[in-house]
Amino acid sequence: MSWEKGTQNGLTMTILFDIFFAVYILLYLPVLVFKGKWHDGFKARLGFIPQDMRRRLSEKKNIWLHAVSVGEVVAIEGLAKGLGSRYPDHQIVVSVTTKAGYALAEKKYKDGALVIWSPLDFSVTARAFVKCIQPVIYIAAETELWPNLFNVLSRKQVPGVIVNGRISDEAFGKYKMVRWALKGLLANIKAFVMQSELDAQRIIALGACPNRVRMLGNVKFDNIPQVQSASPAGFGFEDGQKIFVAGSTHPGEEEIVLKAMEHLKTKFSDLRLVIAPRHPERARDVADIVRKRGMNPVFLSARRQALKATDVLVVDTVGQLVQLYSISTLVFVGKSLTVKGGHNIIEPALFAKPMIVGPYMENFRDIVQIFKADNALGMVQSADDFENEAARFLASADLRHDLGRRAQAVVEKNRGATGRTLKVIEEFLGR
Repeated sequence: MSWEKGTQNGLTMTILFDIFFAVYILLYLPVLVFKGKWHDGFKARLGFIPQDMRRRLSEKKNIWLHAVSVGEVVAIEGLAKGLGSRYPDHQIVVSVTTKAGYALAEKKYKDGALVIWSPLDFSVTARAFVKCIQPVIYIAAETELWPNLFNVLSRKQVPGVIVNGRISDEAFGKYKMVRWALKGLLANIKAFVMQSELDAQRIIALGACPNRVRMLGNVKFDNIPQVQSASPAGFGFEDGQKIFVAGSTHPGEEEIVLKAMEHLKTKFSDLRLVIAPRHPERARDVADIVRKRGMNPVFLSARRQALKATDVLVVDTVGQLVQLYSISTLVFVGKSLTVKGGHNIIEPALFAKPMIVGPYMENFRDIVQIFKADNALGMVQSADDFENEAARFLASADLRHDLGRRAQAVVEKNRGATGRTLKVIEEFLGR
């Protein structure tokens, strides 16, 4: 009787999840079309996997890694490489949800993994994907919870592992509202490898078995880009100039940076500005903002000569921000002053660069706390604070050197989470 009751409860939850997800998709579909985010990958996400892809998936045993978007694709790079070297007879399959993440994954993993679209979480779609992939393990980055997929994996006795897990303040509040539905879902996961003690406490509070929860740090500290320091001249700057790089900016932040720049240039005549919007397709909008401020935008893709004092270098390409960080005098990391979430501060820290961020760094809360504990980060609360903090660091080479040196030391001290995570995965795959 207990088995029949459990089966009935599981079927009921599957139906409820299907209904909920169907309603969500129907409501969200017009938004996708309106924003131009609908693409051909949605056909694959519904389970219409091309025949050639099915053939490739059938050739080897598959280790399934899931990364939602760009940040997760970058985060799991070390894990993908480590699994590929440890299990050469297996195929690494990386599933991605967003268009930008998929494009990056295809570029980053073209020789080491098979990149596919992730399934939409309908029960029939989840069954189709699991049947096609037949994974020996499913590994999801940063606490992606898919009820129907997890149920199918559990029934097929495929171990599920959450790696580099985190639960933001916003997500935790939402999850608590449906905690009654999460406990059974989380029971399908064999191991939760969380970034911080707070993340570990939160997943346990939501119903995860404490014996399955590990706190092993953030793998992003291990994703050290293999990039040589660039030459300022290669980007149109002269030696000795102060280069202020505003990286991964979002709407509203460019105006704050440019307004501050007007005042800062009266104090520092050799100051030059680089703005790298998080989404390169915004480069033309950023250029318009630069012109309205009486400055001259120069697109990185079109630059052919040395930059003048009134020029602002606008990054309209992908893949060169890290090089620009390497030549910077001071760095601002965006999505932190006007938009909540934040972006990765580890990359500029690699080059011992002093950094300023705004107050909204929720998605990198644990990383920020580590940097702040070692006084390795400048954090401001407003646009006025931003200008004052920038002026303070631009005026003192000693302050810049001190902050940058501490930031670089934080990165070196916190590396190793990837290796620890791989050992957990080995518990389910063996050596």
